Amino acid sequence: MADWKAYYKEHLVNVEYVAKQIKPGDVIWMGQGPEIPYTMLDEIYAHMEDYHDIIFLYNVSTMPFDLLFDHESKKHCRLISFFNLPIERMSGELGIQEYHSCGYDHLDDGIFAYNCNTIALHVCPPDEDGYCNVGHYGVSTTSLVAHDPRIKKRIGFMDATGHYPIPGDHKDVSIHITEFDYIVECNTEVFEIPPSPPTQVDKDIAAHILPHIKKDDKLQVGWGGLGDEILSNLREAGPLEVYTEVACDVMVDLVEEGILTKVQASSPGACSERFFKFLATDSRIKLLPRNKMIELFEVAKQENVFAINCTLMVDLLGQACSEAQGLKPYSGAGGSFAYIYGAMRSKGGRSFLCLRSTYTDDEGVRHSSVVPWLPEGSIVTTPKNAQMYIVTEHGVADVYLKTMKDRIRAIIKIAHPDYRLELKEKICTTPLMYEDDFDGVDLFS
Repeated sequence: MADWKAYYKEHLVNVEYVAKQIKPGDVIWMGQGPEIPYTMLDEIYAHMEDYHDIIFLYNVSTMPFDLLFDHESKKHCRLISFFNLPIERMSGELGIQEYHSCGYDHLDDGIFAYNCNTIALHVCPPDEDGYCNVGHYGVSTTSLVAHDPRIKKRIGFMDATGHYPIPGDHKDVSIHITEFDYIVECNTEVFEIPPSPPTQVDKDIAAHILPHIKKDDKLQVGWGGLGDEILSNLREAGPLEVYTEVACDVMVDLVEEGILTKVQASSPGACSERFFKFLATDSRIKLLPRNKMIELFEVAKQENVFAINCTLMVDLLGQACSEAQGLKPYSGAGGSFAYIYGAMRSKGGRSFLCLRSTYTDDEGVRHSSVVPWLPEGSIVTTPKNAQMYIVTEHGVADVYLKTMKDRIRAIIKIAHPDYRLELKEKICTTPLMYEDDFDGVDLFS
């Protein structure tokens, strides 16, 4: 104990000093959300002319930093995020931040594809044995990257107020203080955002999905209005388990009520202090590294996986654009493919891909989110052969192992009624369908 405490004192520096240790050629993994060392990034920006040929890799910034919004930063560094929320989208639309294309099932591979050699991130202060818990946002990937021998430089920001330690084996949830080359003390506030309330479309989509959920299913469900609507209406379906990418607050209530017997996730979804206190004391909720959760072959090992994911646009064959609006990046590939395809390979598994049937463009014009074929330049996240059920507020289309003609007929019937005849007319101009392929089919039933 005395040795690690002495090491701590010897390697304790300030943010000004540690920023100068970022050198040309460095590729830095900064974790996700609250793990990101925003104070260091601001210090680097203040002396930007001293930096060049640097790559910063991260997953979702939860607060803005100046490098993201100054076009001059591109001359000095690259900023690459694996998933995009409003801050990343704003920077990306300015042509500054870059969008990583890989999904979470390859996130650590994507990090080392750029020859990452440095980590710089927030962790919990050392415990009595000198282990720094990576915290609630760090367990998903930081624990995998931090110990990799390809990392040659480790910078730890000790955060006593902004990160909750989580239970688990040291190899999964901790970095020993003596592994850090530089130590900075930097407290922050806990990041917490309540999900937006479900819209009527969320409620209608949930109403179509809920009857398919069975006792003992393992739910993969996301954070947000649709996820909360589904979780809040499980009381007639339980007991169930959750096996998912992102945990959320409402899961605590369902565990306490016995509706959920187990929750396994890879990351919290901007959860509250109550969630983390429950996580620390009740083994029914666990956060686990990405390679145990967002991994196709791990998902496929589970039985009765019930995967629920969202998309932005689908064509009549079931090809889905979930990360971009045409060529305009919106979110990211995330972990959806690992669960969508993993559910297909799971014994008793089912996968539901959800979207609202229409969207309104910047000019206020409404369009169908179900299209006869994808527009030129569309970025496809999920291929047609990975689909089982596609859902809108108008119903569920079962396309699993179906012919192209059966897929087309099923998907048209869940499009907004105002667009169904138009979709039929357009698809009949292709070799895929003929007019008589719709004989006896009521598109409005």
